[in-house]
Amino acid sequence: MATYNYLIDPIGANQSQQSFFLQQLSSGNRVFSSWIDPGGLAVSTKLDAAISRSSVVVNNLATTNSFLQTQDGILQSASEIIDRIGQLKTMSEGVFGDVTGAFQTEFTELSKQLSNLNTESFNGVQMFSDPTGSLAVMGNESGTVSFEISQANIVSSVSDITSQANLADVTMTNITDSLQNVANLRATNGAQQSRVEASFDLMKVNHSNYALEYSAVMDLDWAKATTDFTIANLATETGASLFSNALTSGTTVNTLLS
Repeated sequence: MATYNYLIDPIGANQSQQSFFLQQLSSGNRVFSSWIDPGGLAVSTKLDAAISRSSVVVNNLATTNSFLQTQDGILQSASEIIDRIGQLKTMSEGVFGDVTGAFQTEFTELSKQLSNLNTESFNGVQMFSDPTGSLAVMGNESGTVSFEISQANIVSSVSDITSQANLADVTMTNITDSLQNVANLRATNGAQQSRVEASFDLMKVNHSNYALEYSAVMDLDWAKATTDFTIANLATETGASLFSNALTSGTTVNTLLS
């Protein structure tokens, strides 16, 4: 009777390959176990961690930019208020002065609003501080780059105006100095926005590069894996069929000879 030599097992080898390719296809990864490519798996693990951290950094930088844009909007509002107070001051020193008291009334309300700007916050974080404060921001996923953004001191910048109860006591020098102070705060804000934008763009590029490198190591070539699996499957079925025929032929011969 014909026997199968298990020491030479092409059918078993084909089945092993078939199982290997099937695991790759089912997982979607070229490396689904550490024994396949230990070095590649180590690299991919570090890349995966870098991708996760860089994604968080990108989100943090976007939030930081929103913080600065909101802060700049408030500073712009302060400039407009100061400009209006300058108009009131100019009108109050005309021929008719402030006979109705309307200029003083508007000045009082605008001065209160100017003072209240210091209390504005962004998602619970104060945008202004007296004295000037700062918030630390991480600039890359490794933590080697960091910078600070300012919690501007708007109180002292407009104190020449807000410290006066009467419009008559405010001088044009007070108004122009306050405008210049706010303009300086906006310039600082703009510079910080530029740096955040630059860091944001760089981190987006880094994140894409990390993702591409990870994909090169881990992602499966579906076309090749499908072809390899089909070939292994055909080889297994062909070998099994030939072995079965061989056993059948051997049994038939033995029967005829006996």
